[in-house]
Amino acid sequence: MPLSSVQIAPLIIKMTAPLYIGAGYRRGLIHRTIVRDERDHVYLPASSLKGKVRAACEALLPTVGLPPCQSPYPQQMTVCRQNNCLVCRVFGAPGQGPELIWHDAHLTTWPEDAYGQTSIRTQVQLSRARGIAAEAYLYTGEATAPNLVFRSDRGVTGRLELTPMEGDPDLPYELILLLAGLRLVRTLGGETSRGMGHCVIELPPNVRVDDRRLPVGDLLTEVEYLALWEEEKGGSS
Repeated sequence: MPLSSVQIAPLIIKMTAPLYIGAGYRRGLIHRTIVRDERDHVYLPASSLKGKVRAACEALLPTVGLPPCQSPYPQQMTVCRQNNCLVCRVFGAPGQGPELIWHDAHLTTWPEDAYGQTSIRTQVQLSRARGIAAEAYLYTGEATAPNLVFRSDRGVTGRLELTPMEGDPDLPYELILLLAGLRLVRTLGGETSRGMGHCVIELPPNVRVDDRRLPVGDLLTEVEYLALWEEEKGGSS
């Protein structure tokens, strides 16, 4: 089947709690810093958003009667390629890169003082085995201020092979799954067990597919029919 041009934009991510996405290095007395862009503003990396959405899509498959995706183990994901896994069609699999490109989300507004975007927390490492605080493991961690709003103007763009539901070109399985995954994401980043990262993702009213605009609401009402993907896949092969 031919590839279709797809655009889901803009994406607006409203944080209802502080966000922690680690930069991987310390700065001064701060042991765990968060990612910042070239302007020293905190932002939401596309890879973090994509990973969470993929996990949400993988969790959704069994609930609609589809076999689970075999990620994140490359050796097992060869089964996904053979069986034409619906998640891997959207997000890619080993030896089969994704056609869709995810874009970073940046702050819509921010304090004049760049340091006003973040707060510093002093924390202690927990011993999971003993269920108590670990000795001599006091550290400082950085997190964003609560209630920040991020926006990705380009959202998700690229080309994707779409399978229409029961011959209806306005109801492709791949887009239904992707939009449902975006809607299901409720946390981003790390430290979610400590109350961080809670969010709401606002979707655009329409998805652009080639020269058509498909209403997001209409696509999301068809989530329960994703189970028909197995029949459609068999009929198209």
